[in-house]
Amino acid sequence: MDNPITFPTTPEAFNAYQEQLIGRKQSEKEKEVAAAWVEVFNLSYEDGLTQDRDTLEKDLDNLEELMARHKDNAGVHKFAEACRFWMIEAWRQGKEAAEHD
Repeated sequence: MDNPITFPTTPEAFNAYQEQLIGRKQSEKEKEVAAAWVEVFNLSYEDGLTQDRDTLEKDLDNLEELMARHKDNAGVHKFAEACRFWMIEAWRQGKEAAEHD
């Protein structure tokens, strides 16, 4: 499936896409968490614009540390892996945008 999310994005657009993926409405708590992470993803996009790979690597390392601290929690791992995907995707979109300017 093509990625319909274009960064930078809004929490509303991101949550609507997530609801499509999971096939249900998100809880208010899920929406709040996703909204906070959208800020992180948008920052990754900005890092991509400046091709700041070091910051991306540090952020991804932080996710790895989170997963290590919760090594037995599949939910944390699944969530962190999804965040990792979106951070990399946002960074890639930023890099591509910078290359086309």
